[in-house]
Amino acid sequence: MEEKIYRDDDVDLSVLDGRTIAVIGYGIQGRAQAANARDSGCTVIVGTRPASAGSSRERAEKDGFEVLDYAEAVRRAEVLLIELADPVQPEVYASDIASNLRAGQTLCFCHGFNVLYGSIEPPDDVNTILFVPNAPGAFVREKYLEGEGVYGCVSVDHDATGNALEIALAVSKAVGSTRAGVVNLSFQHETEGDNFEEQILYGGVIHLIRTCFRTMVENGYPPSFAYAKSIRSLRSVIDVMDEHGIEDYLTGRSSRTCEFAVRTRGPRVINEEAVREIFRETEEGRFASEWMQEWKLGMPRIHRLRRTAAESLMEKTGNEWREQFGK
Repeated sequence: MEEKIYRDDDVDLSVLDGRTIAVIGYGIQGRAQAANARDSGCTVIVGTRPASAGSSRERAEKDGFEVLDYAEAVRRAEVLLIELADPVQPEVYASDIASNLRAGQTLCFCHGFNVLYGSIEPPDDVNTILFVPNAPGAFVREKYLEGEGVYGCVSVDHDATGNALEIALAVSKAVGSTRAGVVNLSFQHETEGDNFEEQILYGGVIHLIRTCFRTMVENGYPPSFAYAKSIRSLRSVIDVMDEHGIEDYLTGRSSRTCEFAVRTRGPRVINEEAVREIFRETEEGRFASEWMQEWKLGMPRIHRLRRTAAESLMEKTGNEWREQFGK
């Protein structure tokens, strides 16, 4: 079946006319999406923790938004953009959102994690949707201001009003994603595709970079040279591959030595069975279960791994390298 791509001309932003959007959580994505939606002509308010609990309220007020406690923002709005971190969402939902919902409202999540795995169970009389731009918030804002957008996806888990998809698409247009293109996915594919990507691509690439650095240094290469080869060289070609395609890069924009190296040695670096096993763990919910348990325990593994990484030779070299050779 051909994949439907929604662009600006396919989406009616007027679906949001007369509706107030409450951005719940003013962090990496919340700040960008709130600004973009406001600039698109939408009525936007922000819900945050009390000022004593963090700096997000002050930041939102400086950005010119009306800022309210979570509960009051929920009561004031028709469309709620839940931009809180996954582990925080269930607690805030239980304490401030659930009891203040009313029929016909729309809960729009930034990630399907808690709905998919049952940590949040919205009532049947509200829409449960998601919208996810495929980029960090700063980039989402940057592209919007340039008159462009970031590819994204929408999904409808429950349609209480009969027009939940239209609302999800209108939100995506307000944030700017239909300028590039938006697709309709299931909550499962969005959530587990995102989790899989972060484990395989981000996790895999970062550990490949660190392994390349360590191996070169262990064999006598100067750390600054190993750092440049391990991370700066990759940075210099990734945008070219994204813009022109991998094959165009290999055959027309890299050396023949590089092409031979990629085609003959690259597959040996990847353990495809491990990749498939991680995919199975993700679909079975094992990754989600382990992560939620880690959060509940106060993230002991993450804190230990952070300390180890922060003290590594590569991180120290990187700090010095950027000072000497530029960012």
